[in-house]
Amino acid sequence: MIDELLQQINAKLETIIRKLDAEPDRRKYLSAKEVARLTGLNHRTILNRSNLPADNPRHIPSLNFGSRRKYFERKVIQRLFKLAR
Repeated sequence: MIDELLQQINAKLETIIRKLDAEPDRRKYLSAKEVARLTGLNHRTILNRSNLPADNPRHIPSLNFGSRRKYFERKVIQRLFKLAR
């Protein structure tokens, strides 16, 4: 009984660790440099705007995937900058 429970917990922890170490889906998420290429803004400007408070109109929402590197959701960037595809 306890062995089964420990195996289930271990399997769940391994899944979580794999997801934290995984790279984000490149179709769904963009790096600051990729956003810069799409928008024409400097990638440092993109990163600085992601540090603004969420109520600031210039704020760009970002995500972290287990590292210090920030990623930006493609559909959010397209909506914010009204990029046509």
